[in-house]
Amino acid sequence: MCEINEEHVLDELAEIAFATPGEEGGLPVKVADKLRALEMLYKHLGLGDGAKDEGVVIVDE
Repeated sequence: MCEINEEHVLDELAEIAFATPGEEGGLPVKVADKLRALEMLYKHLGLGDGAKDEGVVIVDE
């Protein structure tokens, strides 16, 4: 078992955020998973002007 720390969590988020959805041999990542991971990294890094607290709304059609 690995130690849970900020660096490990950020590495896991980055792996999801930059994975190709449905890619064979890698993580089974959905587009919604990628968007959420990118949003979390975006907020952690303090990127963007006028960021809103409500975040991203994902509509699954």
